[in-house]
Amino acid sequence: MYYELRSYDINPDRIDEYLVWASTKAVPFFKSRGMRIVGFWKAVDTAEAAFPPSGPASATNIHWMLAWESEAEMRAKWGEVRGSAEYQEILKERIDPETGGQKWHRVIRSALLAPTAASPLQ
Repeated sequence: MYYELRSYDINPDRIDEYLVWASTKAVPFFKSRGMRIVGFWKAVDTAEAAFPPSGPASATNIHWMLAWESEAEMRAKWGEVRGSAEYQEILKERIDPETGGQKWHRVIRSALLAPTAASPLQ
């Protein structure tokens, strides 16, 4: 099993709007296409915490993870999803009509992870 960690720098002023879109549009669509979502997380500001790591929340404030049987499955599924008309319609909502730029996303990162022997997720 492989895991894809997707990490986003979302505009903090619009993060609540993004989370509504993600939970009502993007995530249900991905699930309907057979994508296995392991989790979806929002970073917590630990500046006032008494335990490490302490500090303000990073600019990377959204993380989510998908499970894949193989890299080939990941590439095939993303190709299928990105090529669908329904996905293209969902993506249009990410565009700010006033600026033509991204409403929410500042940076998008993705890493494909393989578990080590120490990982509970295999």
